[in-house]
Amino acid sequence: MVSQAGKAKTQIFKAGTLNNNRRCKRIAGFSLVELVVVIFVLILMASVVYPKIRSGGDLKTVSRQVIGTIQHAYSSAESEKQPYRLHYDLTYGEYWVSAAPTAVDNDASQDAKPDQPRLLPSGIKFSKIETMHFGAVVVGRAFTNFYPIGRVEPTVIYLQNEEHETLSLSINPLTARVTVSSHAE
Repeated sequence: MVSQAGKAKTQIFKAGTLNNNRRCKRIAGFSLVELVVVIFVLILMASVVYPKIRSGGDLKTVSRQVIGTIQHAYSSAESEKQPYRLHYDLTYGEYWVSAAPTAVDNDASQDAKPDQPRLLPSGIKFSKIETMHFGAVVVGRAFTNFYPIGRVEPTVIYLQNEEHETLSLSINPLTARVTVSSHAE
């Protein structure tokens, strides 16, 4: 007995569909005009998206990354019952988190800088950092203390792009919530 599966023939075509009309054995596919239109739309979309990817990010994206780092330092200090610091290097556009030796030590020279700190994308910089201990810092290094009791040193971080658009990130000392404000300079 021969199975039905053996009798059936399956036709596979490279592109398009087969017209079942016996007279017309033409394979229908995409026309050249349709292909050109699709390629044009794809190139147009890529030309809009590529500058965003190439530039490394905008102020909002960078502010979200810094806020994520702030939340990480806050939760680490509270859960591990150890003071932490968020360091800012305004000269090189770097920032990183480290465990602080003690909660009262204001000398960050002993804190280890990681091998690969987080870098701000090109075109974005820390224009100013305001903390309770340092005041306003526009060049060099500063840091924010995160205490094991769930408190944070009051800090305002100013991020600026090449067009001089500025976002300020204000850290609430009780909750570590960050308020983002836009400034025109």
